[in-house]
Order: sequence, then structure tokens, then C-alpha cells
Amino acid sequence: MVEDLRRRAWQAHNRWRVGASRLGSFGEGSGFQRPVTLIGPERIHIGRGTFFHSGAWLSVVTEHAGRTYDPRLTIGDRCVFARDVWISCVGEISLGDEVMVGDRVLITDTYHEYEDPDTSIVRQPMAPPRPVRIGDGVLLNTGCVITAGVSIGARSFVAANAVVTKDVPANTVVVGNPARAIRSYDREAGEWRDIPNEALGGSTPFRTEGR
Repeated sequence: MVEDLRRRAWQAHNRWRVGASRLGSFGEGSGFQRPVTLIGPERIHIGRGTFFHSGAWLSVVTEHAGRTYDPRLTIGDRCVFARDVWISCVGEISLGDEVMVGDRVLITDTYHEYEDPDTSIVRQPMAPPRPVRIGDGVLLNTGCVITAGVSIGARSFVAANAVVTKDVPANTVVVGNPARAIRSYDREAGEWRDIPNEALGGSTPFRTEGR
């Protein structure tokens, strides 16, 4: 009883210190370990029991370099984010429930344009965003990058330092830069199967159609 009251008091104090009341929604039992940076907090929606360790940077931007955006970042229940996670959103990024995210992971739905050769890249607009969707139960290991337009199916495993540029089906293991699928779960056979090496070299080796 006493420990539960202490935990609830710590959560309430922590939510106040990071300005959680500014968020679009923030579920019961969720929290941040400081330091944390929240840009556009009113457009961030976080479910219940989700926790961010120190150094989180959630950037949800409505205007940059003369362009305006209508962004929304949605994070589900019981997700765990390790240190120094960076989420950059000017469109739509959604994470399902029970997603685990390692240290120094980047998730982004855009990038800085660079086409004007006479303007610093930081002063150029953000590229038109493409939605990013990460399913329930996914693991994003340390240092991986999830790029614009990518959907990752439920319970997939993204290896450390992988750069994901194409869609990943559910229950699939991906590695490398750019990421390639190496294993997937065959539901008809009821077993995990390695993907042959010759299947890894195509430009879209694990893209799912019809999404």
C-alpha cells in the first residue's frame, strides 16, 4: 500500500516536471525520465503504462521554412523506450501496444530537403511526410533507423543499427543497411524459416503489397 502510494506520487511529480499536462493525451501510469524534449506536445498522444528513459526527443512540428504541417504522433499502451530516442514527425507516426525501443533509435516520417545548392540544409523545408506505422509487439533494437513511409508488422524484430527503408511483414527479422529480411514465421507450417540469401538482394525484398 505504502509503496503503491509512493509510486503514484513519484509518477504525478514526474508528469508535472516534464509538462505532461500539455500533451494531447497521456495515459495512466505513463511517464518520462528527465531530461526530455517535447516539441508540439499537444499533438502527441501516449497510451497507458508507457515509459521513456532519459534523453527522449519527441519533435512534432507544424511549421518549418515556410511550410505548414498537420502532424500527429500516437504511441500505444505499455511501450518501453530506452535512452536518447528521437522521433521526428511532421505528418503521421503511430506505434502500437507493447513496442520496445532501444537506445538511440530514430523514427521519422520526413527528412530535410537539400535540392537548393545555395541554401543551408537546415533552412530548407522538410520533405512531404509519408506515414510510419509500427505494429504491436515490435522490437526496435539499439541504433536502428525507421524511415519515412515504412510500415512494420506486428511482433517483428529489427536488429541493432538496421536502417529500414521498406515495409516489413509481421513476425519477420530484419538486419543491415538497408535492412534485409533473414527470417520469417510461416503460419501454415507453424515454424520459423530462414530466407535464402538469393532473396535478399532485390530492391524491395520484403515489401508488402496492398497496404
